[in-house]
Amino acid sequence: MTIYVSGVKRDITTINFVIDGGGSTILNGSHGFIVVDFACTIINNTLLADQSGSIVVDIKKINYATFPTTVSICAAAKPTLSTAQNSQDTTLTGWTTTISAGDILEYNVDSATTVTRVTLSLKVTKV
Repeated sequence: MTIYVSGVKRDITTINFVIDGGGSTILNGSHGFIVVDFACTIINNTLLADQSGSIVVDIKKINYATFPTTVSICAAAKPTLSTAQNSQDTTLTGWTTTISAGDILEYNVDSATTVTRVTLSLKVTKV
């Protein structure tokens, strides 16, 4: 998909990350890293779970040279399900929304109940 921002053509894509508890409730802690190969700006996040439950996921970021010490990009508005199966945040209050090419994202679960599999999607515009 393509949009125009201030007259400039921008491609939209989605960065997806799946957290799977292997049939059990997802455990707290780090669930992995991904490298983003392009510069982009986050415009929303979506959580989709296998069943109704609660989960709070912190997304952390760092550049390759400084890895593995990551820093949260979510402020107090972490992606959250609260006795639900889906949620979406389009305001991203307090978020650091810019990602540079080569940045590494870490996905850390702060808490979870009932949910055994969740997909966290970041909709982004490439810059």
